[in-house]
Amino acid sequence: MAGEDRRRRSRSGRLLDALVWGAALGAAGGAVLGAAVDGLGAGTGALIGLALYAPAEAITSLRRTVGATKPLWQRVFASALLMALLGWLLGLLLGSDAILPTALLSGALLGLLGLRPLKLALGLVVGAVVGGLAQALDGGLAPAVVAAAVTIAYRTIAALAYRDRPLVRVMAEEVPAAELHYVVPFEARSRYVGADYVEQLAAVRGGTFRRNPPDVGILASLDSLAGPTFDPARVDPLIREFYEHTSRFALSIFPEWRPWMKPAYEIFKRTVAEPLGQAAIPSNIEEAQRGMVSTIDTITLDGDDEIDIRGWIRTFADSGKPIYVGIYTSFRHDGRGYVSVGFPIPGANFTATLLPHNTGDGDLLLTSRTELEFAGHYLSTVDSERDALTVLKLLGFQEEIHVYVTRGELRTDHSFSLGGRRFLTLRYEIERLSEGAAQRPS
Repeated sequence: MAGEDRRRRSRSGRLLDALVWGAALGAAGGAVLGAAVDGLGAGTGALIGLALYAPAEAITSLRRTVGATKPLWQRVFASALLMALLGWLLGLLLGSDAILPTALLSGALLGLLGLRPLKLALGLVVGAVVGGLAQALDGGLAPAVVAAAVTIAYRTIAALAYRDRPLVRVMAEEVPAAELHYVVPFEARSRYVGADYVEQLAAVRGGTFRRNPPDVGILASLDSLAGPTFDPARVDPLIREFYEHTSRFALSIFPEWRPWMKPAYEIFKRTVAEPLGQAAIPSNIEEAQRGMVSTIDTITLDGDDEIDIRGWIRTFADSGKPIYVGIYTSFRHDGRGYVSVGFPIPGANFTATLLPHNTGDGDLLLTSRTELEFAGHYLSTVDSERDALTVLKLLGFQEEIHVYVTRGELRTDHSFSLGGRRFLTLRYEIERLSEGAAQRPS
């Protein structure tokens, strides 16, 4: 019981958090909306926003049960205030008379956050309609008001249209890592993840770090994945060797982006992925031709020789800058083996948990497309000091990794989908290194 008390914030602590956040967002959003209303002003608007939103945030936070989301009205309220701030910023950049561009950009952002192509289309349509009406009815409407109006309209329509198809599910709240085998509980403790993440993790965990030791793999043994859908004995020996001795191989990557996703990813890459040192996937063939270095970094704990943590680090060959940093684990449940790959980000982790299948003549398929409980994608906030994880499952995201041998050569097709629509396929050519050679970061 004492452990639970330590992990879960006290009622007074949660109330204080809610009041601080509610006061900040309510005052800021209220200020920009109040400034847009004749005779009201930013100061009065800030007081009204604080008085309305801070109590609402506190009440809904205290009433919310474990694993539940806040009521829709509260989520719409918060979104409208946040988007009012964005609309105000757009007004500064584009001009106060840029009503339609502000509405379209607001709708596009809301749609992109919905992680479904149809939601992006819905956001653009709502932005166009609300922006057009705002121009026709009152050409002097402030951008902050326009953005808030688009938000309320979009969130209301989307809630009705997708009421039986939620995007996320709360899987756990303030739960110890040992109880969540399907999540990799390692976060980044700084704003930059980078290629040295595993070495830094070893220092935190008090383990022994080794960079790319010979013959190490991302899995200790493919046999750990055996289950009703997967017989390791049927897998081509080259595929087994790759998973159990990954450091023997070099990889070349060829990305295939769908046109509708590529512009959004370019923005994400420049503004988030590259500064973060994580998930900076090549955008095109030219960038992929810079070459890639693949290393397996390991950590041993408890003073023995058994590897406890395996990190697969991929960097650009010409610069040494990270493409991605993944921590590979496996676990078993109900006689099935799963692969979990955790991607640390500041204070949190994105985990892909995949179920193995036998396909073709000796092929391996890892997929999240299954009705089984644990396969899927999870975003977790990690509080290592209190051993407390809060986990969301992303229901609209799917992933498949098809590993196969053709004409004696190892290949992988790694595809990603949103709402059932594929937006990216990474095609890998995998080649065994010459005897005694090993890839090293530049």
